[in-house]
Amino acid sequence: MTIPTPPNITPGPQIPHHVPPATSPSRFAPDVTRYLCTAVHTDTKFARQAVEQILEEPRRAVASSPGVDLACVLRHALAARRRQVRRDVVLALLLLIIVITLPITFGATLVFGFLAAWIIVAIESLTVHYGVVAGQLKRENFAPDQAPQPLSAENRRRIEAIERRDRGNVVVFSLYAPFVGYGQTMSTWSFVLGTDRPQEGKQVVPFTVHELNDHLAARIGDLKLPGVRVENLLLVNGADLLYGVDDRTRAELLPDTAGPPRERVSPNLLRELREDGKGRARPYLAIRVTGWSGELATTLFLRCALLSDRKMLFIEGSSSLLAPVREQYRIADQLLGSPTPRQWWTLVRRAGLRAPALLIGAPFSVIAGLFSPLIEHRKQRRQSREIRHRSFNYGAAFSIRDAASDQLYYRYFQQLDRELYAKTVEHRVLDALVDFMEDHNIDSGDLIQRQATINNMGLYAGGNVTLNSSAVGVGGSIAGVFRRGQPSGAPVTPGSPAGTPAAPPANRGK
Repeated sequence: MTIPTPPNITPGPQIPHHVPPATSPSRFAPDVTRYLCTAVHTDTKFARQAVEQILEEPRRAVASSPGVDLACVLRHALAARRRQVRRDVVLALLLLIIVITLPITFGATLVFGFLAAWIIVAIESLTVHYGVVAGQLKRENFAPDQAPQPLSAENRRRIEAIERRDRGNVVVFSLYAPFVGYGQTMSTWSFVLGTDRPQEGKQVVPFTVHELNDHLAARIGDLKLPGVRVENLLLVNGADLLYGVDDRTRAELLPDTAGPPRERVSPNLLRELREDGKGRARPYLAIRVTGWSGELATTLFLRCALLSDRKMLFIEGSSSLLAPVREQYRIADQLLGSPTPRQWWTLVRRAGLRAPALLIGAPFSVIAGLFSPLIEHRKQRRQSREIRHRSFNYGAAFSIRDAASDQLYYRYFQQLDRELYAKTVEHRVLDALVDFMEDHNIDSGDLIQRQATINNMGLYAGGNVTLNSSAVGVGGSIAGVFRRGQPSGAPVTPGSPAGTPAAPPANRGK
């Protein structure tokens, strides 16, 4: 089957030959990348999570971070952790001095200790905001290739390996939901079509699931939407790699049980698994649309399977959303080259509020750092034991892009564009299915009815179509509304588009 090359598909990592190639200037969104770099410098917990749950997990898969230069963020995370450790060491020494001198001069020691801690935290905060964020992470001076390099060769090799994995075609997950790294699952739909009922006066033209997959990829690639990317991905739970998948799949995904899963599988394996359609490792056609400088990304995961001697076609779609990054991580866009008196005082005042907690917590942080080699050794021994007992889960559970996402839209048009992206892709998929059925002389009457149901209502309560809303924590509608002033599960006006609130909230946010 000859497929025209669509002009708007962003190239992926060795996409199988049946997905049309294309060109794109960059696979990364600079704004989202620098926001996450800001996050690791300004949020100690976020930086620690990035290091501990990504860098220090050499046996686990790495969650995809669409639009994010993950290597750049991790290099900044290591630099941030080094600075935060130095701060904690100084605060721990200060606390030791306070404890020693406290019985001698109680009141003076407490005042001195608080002021000294305040000064230390304020100096670090000013250095971070105006030495790092304003100096390196503003839009006009951000250079990902100039990110601080790790001090150890081991960390450099680890980041290079993570960078390669982030460009692969395999998603290994560890939780219930398989789409780790792609945001909240906002809606799912599925239906079954009969493929043995011909159009009147015609004979059914047989087809393969690969031809259908190619047709959908080509048609969707023609969409005139920002940042359209179409790729074939293999999704598998990390707990199934040791015993749940067949030998061929295990050999490609996990050639060394003591190491991490491979980031890429061959096109031939994808074809075999798509042909089977029932294995634990399942290929999906992933259609992602990225707008708002990478801050808004919707991904439709589409899977087709031929069943019952090719007389039935099962089709499922799951739509995921990566929401905008939290407002506190966008401060690079608001900072000047040097602070105004008000900005200076705001940072100093906040440092005073943070200083007591950081001072008290500093010894625990330092002790944890001293014992980290022992803790790491014990963790690796435990994981080795789990691998021998065939109970280790190689899947990723933490996504740095997901962790930085907010539960709010910051612009009204972001909410509308999310609807635009998701509905346009779903509409094109269903249109392409109708065309494919008609090209093969298959009666498409049932499909057209279900297409109208999905497009107009977003919810189907009977028959063979199943739709679920799983917008956990963001709103009860299939649209998944994130908006200030709209509570979770806001009522929806009957007959209105999915996700439209019955009455606009009084507070529309920023």
